[in-house]
Amino acid sequence: MVPDDFEVPFGKARIRREGFRFEYNHLRQHNAPLSECGGTPRKRRVAGKVEVIDIRSLIPLDRETIYGSVKKTGKALVVHEDKVFGGFGGEIAAGIGSDMFRYLDAPVQRVGSTFTPVGFNPILERAVLPDADRIYEAAKKLLEF
Repeated sequence: MVPDDFEVPFGKARIRREGFRFEYNHLRQHNAPLSECGGTPRKRRVAGKVEVIDIRSLIPLDRETIYGSVKKTGKALVVHEDKVFGGFGGEIAAGIGSDMFRYLDAPVQRVGSTFTPVGFNPILERAVLPDADRIYEAAKKLLEF
């Protein structure tokens, strides 16, 4: 039960699952891309040993937590519920790509909703939004890089 006086810290991300950097020969045992930006319950289902960050606010954006994870894991998978083209996840990916390039072992990857209008109906939303299978396939591709 959440206390009545509970507040989410403004501008502070939360690491939902710890991850770690891995050596290539340990790829099958130690998976560690970063995942962030919405869809946290779906990400946690596919995460394994992947670091999962819930950014919780876009402005201010907790770059310190995000960039610290990139330094630790060497990879970044940005997952968000908006379309990949034009979504805020692209801004996060761009920041990681330019500010953290020297720490990346692979290109930043993104997963978002399909490029289609979203119907405000639970069945239609499930068909459009990123699901566990799409996130898993993107993480697998990133880890095999």
